[in-house]
Amino acid sequence: MIVGGGLVGLSAAAFLSWHGVRTVVVERRPGTLLHPRARAVNPRSVELLRGIGLERTVLEATSRAYDERSQIVHAESLAAPERGRTPMAPPRSADGTTGVSPCPWAPIDQDRLEVLLRAHAEELGADVRFSTALRALEPAGNGGAIAKIEDDRGVTTVHADHVIAADGHRSPLREQLGVGVTGPGSLGSSVNFVFSADLDRALRGRNVGVGHFDLPRPGTVLLPHDGRGRWVLGVPFDPGSGEALGDFTPERCVEMARAAIGLPDAEITVLPQLADGTSVLVYEVEAKVAERFREGPVHFVGDAAHVFPPTGAFGASTGIQDAHNLAWKLAAVLKGQAGPDLLDTYDAERRPVAWFTMEQALLQTRDRTGRKVPIDADRTAADYNSVVFGYSYRSTAVIAEEDGADEPFAVPPERLTGRPGTRAPHVEIERDGRRMSVLDLFGRRPVLLAGPRGGALVTAMRRAADRLGLDVDAVAVGADVGDPAGRFAQAYGLGAAGAALVRPDGFVAWRTRDAVEDPAEVLDGVLRRTLSLRG
Repeated sequence: MIVGGGLVGLSAAAFLSWHGVRTVVVERRPGTLLHPRARAVNPRSVELLRGIGLERTVLEATSRAYDERSQIVHAESLAAPERGRTPMAPPRSADGTTGVSPCPWAPIDQDRLEVLLRAHAEELGADVRFSTALRALEPAGNGGAIAKIEDDRGVTTVHADHVIAADGHRSPLREQLGVGVTGPGSLGSSVNFVFSADLDRALRGRNVGVGHFDLPRPGTVLLPHDGRGRWVLGVPFDPGSGEALGDFTPERCVEMARAAIGLPDAEITVLPQLADGTSVLVYEVEAKVAERFREGPVHFVGDAAHVFPPTGAFGASTGIQDAHNLAWKLAAVLKGQAGPDLLDTYDAERRPVAWFTMEQALLQTRDRTGRKVPIDADRTAADYNSVVFGYSYRSTAVIAEEDGADEPFAVPPERLTGRPGTRAPHVEIERDGRRMSVLDLFGRRPVLLAGPRGGALVTAMRRAADRLGLDVDAVAVGADVGDPAGRFAQAYGLGAAGAALVRPDGFVAWRTRDAVEDPAEVLDGVLRRTLSLRG
């Protein structure tokens, strides 16, 4: 059961349903929000949506134009002279074959993406119930949890083997279970509203992806909504100063928008963000990470597990990646393809990523907005694509190499060379006459990728998987599948007879650079260790 039908909860439902896991989502709201909230999904998360057949649908529904001309600008207002600008170019190559990823950024607003995720999850078999509230959750005597949920027909009891808490930054489930948070906490608040206007005079031909302005207050942020004349304005707001949400009338919002734009005579129309007509929302800027991501049968994902400042656009994509990491592990355990201890690796892997990403979001806030943040002033932000692609996992689901102990937690994507614990590099391959990314082989099951002379390892893996009753794929790249550019072995740091075992989430679990003695025994041990199988 998934508690929360927002972006991350619906992502978890789609991933689990794609794996064939019976899933029910309960969401107290009557429907998805109209407010855009998150504005884009990074290429790593698009890779995960691609894996369940949703990439094309998402890219066809992008909310606004976003290309190499998109800029982050800093000025007093949109119409004022710029103090500085930085590009928002997506990290991809022109031909999609030798770059970091086969996928681009997806500039899609969260409200639109949630609609697509819900439809896809339901198509895959998920039971998604809006206007349904969780009233109680207790441990079940034989494991799992007993939930009481309420809708307009009354109260129903549900037994769930596992519960995913995707219930937001305040997470009633997290509080009920006594799981605390660490980190700086609240950094302030802002009021947000959506408006429509013709800003061509202020834009002066520029493609502005994000605007950081001094008016009407320092820290103001302006973002395009959907490329059709709609914009989102966020203005810092301090409830402690005596200011109240009710003070932000439509007339005042119009004046604030005009100040941010720098056009006092601009025609502004403030638009509703909720189904009840509410047009102004308060957004609390926070930086915090849950003390643990699992409590018994309950697993925390998305904002229930971590909250970041919005600068850098890390929050939504990190939540999607939480859901994906957890989904394949739950599916493997429930289907008998892994031992129950594999679920402990969700916290071991994703909580360090959350903490690292939170720190990077704070540094991005400092560098882009000039605001003081609770972090060492001498620290520098990591390469942006290192945060998106280059982080590493260290857990019992990864067999680390001895010479990798001193590797940094995150590296630029061009340094992803097949080291265990890192995302498997993108390489173009050819299978059954079709060009594809090697990443397209991952998702359902672990995959052994061997070099062109790694036939002994391929055979041994298939036999080991059969003995253990596991669903594992094994291919020799350059033999079973084509390697048109001859890049595979170098990209994965392998000799022609070496191999790498890649998990369903596309992270390398184990690697041998060359052939091994007694490959059947070695691979039996590798599968047992990385899938937490006893015996």
